[in-house]
Amino acid sequence: MGVWRYKKRGFGEDPGEDWDPPNVSVLVPVKNEEKVIGRLLESLVRLEYPRENLEVIVVEDESIDRTLEICRGYSQRYPWIKVFHRDSSLGKGDALNYAFHQSKGEIIATFDADDIPEPLAVTKALRYFNNPETGAVHGYHRVLNLRESVVSRLAAYENFVYRLSNDGKYALRLFVTFSGSNTFFRRSALERVGLWDAKSLVEDAELSVRFARAHIATRLAPVECWQEMPAKVGSLFRQRIRWSGGNMLTGIKHWDAWRSMSLVKALDMQVLMMSPILAVLTFAAWLILGLGIVRVGLPLGTLLPLLSVMVVLNLVYVGSLLAAVFSSARSDVVSHLGLVVATYPYATLVSLANLAAMVLILRKGARLWLKTEKTGYVDEQLRPSGF
Repeated sequence: MGVWRYKKRGFGEDPGEDWDPPNVSVLVPVKNEEKVIGRLLESLVRLEYPRENLEVIVVEDESIDRTLEICRGYSQRYPWIKVFHRDSSLGKGDALNYAFHQSKGEIIATFDADDIPEPLAVTKALRYFNNPETGAVHGYHRVLNLRESVVSRLAAYENFVYRLSNDGKYALRLFVTFSGSNTFFRRSALERVGLWDAKSLVEDAELSVRFARAHIATRLAPVECWQEMPAKVGSLFRQRIRWSGGNMLTGIKHWDAWRSMSLVKALDMQVLMMSPILAVLTFAAWLILGLGIVRVGLPLGTLLPLLSVMVVLNLVYVGSLLAAVFSSARSDVVSHLGLVVATYPYATLVSLANLAAMVLILRKGARLWLKTEKTGYVDEQLRPSGF
């Protein structure tokens, strides 16, 4: 469904009409982001939106690098950029809640330190709020560092497939999670659900569940934002440990979601949140089959039913990737197909990160926290655009 919708009209829905500019507050939680924060603030300065209706709230949490210095430099030049320093770091969700209480906007936007939103990001997003029932609007991300490494390129493909999936799920009225950035909220909607969960490792996904449970309408919009993907194996591994652990804890927290949303949507949400467990089971199944082929463990004849299931799942997996490739690749399709093969070791790495997350969650619970390292790399062809 996502591929069909993308080929027909791209991502997102048709917008409404422009309306009188409301006050917009952009929330930016940062910690140790000296390599990228200046780039984000420069892009926020270039936003095409009336300055009298715009404010940027930066919450800097206990950085040990030049992050605070860079933020204050922008605040001195642009009074509508407000910087708040905190001596103790309590996580991204808590920083967002703090920023919210310092803000005044009717519409709340969130961006991460490594983001670069397009100049018309706010203007485009607001067109979807002309319906008073809309509580949140989320755009999509393009990749800044596609050519930095094989890891970043594979992560970019995964991100694209995820976007296709979300667009299709939205059309089918299934569960769609927010991204942690390039998301816009109506202030009253955030207040209705109680803001972000300060203890959650995936505050964006957890907030998505509460929006769904409260039946607050959300919309997908073609609002572009460039973002950095993990470029090293270690960075990807740490990121996925946090995502996997946070998703599983969110699924456990909202085990009774079926009571306040449709059974199909609740099931879809739980499949997404518990997908790390499914990934680990899939990895274990391939391992058992591999051992059976070399005559270690269970005999291959006993494993034929498992082999049949895994072949079907593999056909679905490869088919999804091929659909994504042919819907997006405009040239050099052969090299894109080569990356489909490379997704197997990539998926193995992610599965191992899921397994590590399960172990760490049992040991540490919600205290687990691993920050994703940013390099500040930008692909050469994007630099002339001012990035």
